[in-house]
Amino acid sequence: MKRGVLPYFQSLGPADYRRMPWKNGQGYTTEIAIHPPSADLAGTPFDWRVSLAEVKHDGDFSGFPGYDRTIMVAEGAGMELAFDAAPAMCLEGPGAMAAFSGDWHTRCHLLDGAVRDFNVMTRRGRMEHECDAVSKGPLEFIWEPVSEAFLCYCIRGSLVLKMRELREWELEQDQCLLFPAGQEDALRSRLVTMPHTRDGLGVLVRLRRSVAGS
Repeated sequence: MKRGVLPYFQSLGPADYRRMPWKNGQGYTTEIAIHPPSADLAGTPFDWRVSLAEVKHDGDFSGFPGYDRTIMVAEGAGMELAFDAAPAMCLEGPGAMAAFSGDWHTRCHLLDGAVRDFNVMTRRGRMEHECDAVSKGPLEFIWEPVSEAFLCYCIRGSLVLKMRELREWELEQDQCLLFPAGQEDALRSRLVTMPHTRDGLGVLVRLRRSVAGS
């Protein structure tokens, strides 16, 4: 990437997302992005998927054997997750996060009313992910454009994403930026994302091929 030339990215908003029932039919989710784009939950397996789920009642989560998951509370008091293969995890308040296996039977108990949660899933052996809440202060990272995709999503308030010496973006609630992997002409870049408002909350997701799948 020559100085002053931007890598390819997608700017996404609510009109680009898809609302659908959970796989087990017990709730609804809004799919923000999926790869490959032709994948779905019934037929073609996906390598990674990012979504927001509406959880209105205690109950079982859908099973996703072969996938690794991260869930972060986006709105609401939080929830406790009980697993058949690991100790329970309590997620209290927006930004609280848990990573677990999609193979595990998972049951959710709401702490105090409905929540929305942000979900990341990657296909084990092919992809890996990192998920970080963006709140209170800046979060800096190095992007490897050949091997890594990343997604920045604004949950509430507004966020700023800066690619040093190139460009700055401002994201409002429910807006998202997706930078795909495989950009061989792009140089690794230092980026920083931070809340632009006092109540700003967002999430940064980094997606890369696993060593086993490379």
